[in-house]
Amino acid sequence: MSKGAVMQGMLLFFNKLYGFLEFVCVYFATILGFCAIISILVLGIIMILRSTLFSKSVFGKAALWCLLIPVIFCGKLHVYYETKAGLYLMLWWHDLCVGHTWIGVLYIIVILALGFKFWWRRKKLSGSVNRLYDSAEYRSKYVIKVFPGELSSFCTGCIRPVIVIPESISSDEAGVVIKHEETHIMLGHLWILLAYDILRVMLWPNLFMHLCVGYMKRDLEDICDTVTIQRSGIDACDYGETILGCARNMMQTRKKLGCEGGMSFAWDDSYKILKKRLERIVARKAYNLKILSISAVALVILVVASVGIIKTNSYNRTNDLGMISGICYTGNVQKIYTDVERSIVVDFDDDYIYVDGKALLEQYPEAKGTDEWFHISSGGYYKIPGIGGGGGWAEINAKEIHDGIIKLDNHTDMDIWDRIIMLL
Repeated sequence: MSKGAVMQGMLLFFNKLYGFLEFVCVYFATILGFCAIISILVLGIIMILRSTLFSKSVFGKAALWCLLIPVIFCGKLHVYYETKAGLYLMLWWHDLCVGHTWIGVLYIIVILALGFKFWWRRKKLSGSVNRLYDSAEYRSKYVIKVFPGELSSFCTGCIRPVIVIPESISSDEAGVVIKHEETHIMLGHLWILLAYDILRVMLWPNLFMHLCVGYMKRDLEDICDTVTIQRSGIDACDYGETILGCARNMMQTRKKLGCEGGMSFAWDDSYKILKKRLERIVARKAYNLKILSISAVALVILVVASVGIIKTNSYNRTNDLGMISGICYTGNVQKIYTDVERSIVVDFDDDYIYVDGKALLEQYPEAKGTDEWFHISSGGYYKIPGIGGGGGWAEINAKEIHDGIIKLDNHTDMDIWDRIIMLL
């Protein structure tokens, strides 16, 4: 094989790769952008309900955050394209991404940059924690590390959870904070925080997602306080005093280790917020574990059902265009005809496209006697309306058109890149 042929092959490969990556960026930016728009509305509902109807319910406030789970599946809903409200409220984003591909590329680049930032922050925290020495005095089913100085106790690490406490903490305080951090780990709060970070990376244009992470942490802390006190039989006043004792070390925690990726025993540095937390602890009422378990199961069923309803009313991963064909005439490239009724392209198969010559000239009477070309596409697929590919194509010179059925060679554009896109 000649050097020129190799270079041409490499050029074709990279050209195909570029087209594939551009398609992927535009597609995912479009559907994630739709999700980001929906998340603004959902987040607004969460914030309103948690401060009104559910303001007195510790578990109810936390449960509201589950409304964000179905949002990530809302990127391909039919209503965006099939209702007037969807066309006015959502399709502007679709048109931006399809008409300006650099917007889709930029969206994905920001996702990768934010994702790397969060990953690096967690990796850095994990490295700092691993360099601490294990506690010889306190025991837990999780690893306990001791920090040589002042800081607010916290837990981190989804797969290998670690609890970090300061060496200056007293035995009584240590018993409380260790049980608190164990509750965080047991309830899966570290995984919830990770999921929220992933969600706000994917939906980064919704700035409220980044601003509301503190509210979600507070709701998780309230649950942890309630469960820890009842589960461990700790006196509420003693528990509150321990929080006050740890609160003064919060800022050292952030400066020294940057533990935003974990759950801190006394995270909020606002006196007003801390005061409200202590008031909730004092006014805490015992919960019924059986009722709480039934409510949790009902919540899971509700979320799964919501996702199922959304998926049922969304476009499939790949949608067949069927017999729909498109016709472009080089004499007037602005006039593209979509043959939905199969009046011109009457049929096609893997080898040929069958065109009614008389109907074609009736649609394009200006083509009679010219030397222009018709380009005809047939079949293919779409991920969502306006974003797809595949199918076949044929071409014919206007001089060769005659009455009756014309059989044209069908050139397929399907390749490995299209196969991968169809699976995405």
